[in-house]
Amino acid sequence: MIRSITHPQTRAWHRAHLLRHRRMWLIMAGVIGAVLLLTFSGYFGEVAWLTLCDAVLRTTYRLAIAYSIALVLGALMALVVGWSPFSDILFPFFDILQNLPSFALIPFFIYFFGFTSNMIILFAVSSIIWPILFAILTAIKSAHKDLSDAATIFGAKGWRRIPYYLAPLSFPAMLTGSIVGIAIGWEAVIGAEIITNVAGFGDFIKEAGASGISQALVAGTLVILIIVFVINRLVWAPLLTESSKRYAE
Repeated sequence: MIRSITHPQTRAWHRAHLLRHRRMWLIMAGVIGAVLLLTFSGYFGEVAWLTLCDAVLRTTYRLAIAYSIALVLGALMALVVGWSPFSDILFPFFDILQNLPSFALIPFFIYFFGFTSNMIILFAVSSIIWPILFAILTAIKSAHKDLSDAATIFGAKGWRRIPYYLAPLSFPAMLTGSIVGIAIGWEAVIGAEIITNVAGFGDFIKEAGASGISQALVAGTLVILIIVFVINRLVWAPLLTESSKRYAE
């Protein structure tokens, strides 16, 4: 009886997963095909590809640095707060900080760090950190009490509780928070580059779109779409699949 219920559900889940997987690859194949078609047709003949690549690399570098800093700070803060007896007090405080409009803080960052790449990185950190922090905190707060009791029985006490219980417990949440944080990070970095005129993809598309929809603007948008898709499929999707197998409750 169990097999007759479980197997159809499992097959239906796999079919839906494969359908989403194929749909995403079909969409990206269409985007890449459109890029190749436009390239070979000469549409992108006036695009300065070296300048575009340099701009994309600058923005991606800033995003990678900002994400790394936000991941370390967010995970450490969430693990320490989630383990401490003050979590119920600090949670609303973090929630207030999260709801501050991120771009309203740009004058603050510019005042202290100027129109620099470091300012953009630190501003992006202030936006990326919250999804990671709250995803991990939520995972810790909503964990089954049986898991906590089992961890205590097997010796995960004191500071040992963080690496042997809280960290594995929150790893899937850290991944989902990272995916959301990276999406916000793209917006933060590119938006800050547009506002500050610091060299990067934001500054590139600002100049490219000054006179309307141009070849450079279309090319830049397509390049970013391809990069985001490749990162999602080659990095986040495998990590999510692996975490669901290893850390499922």
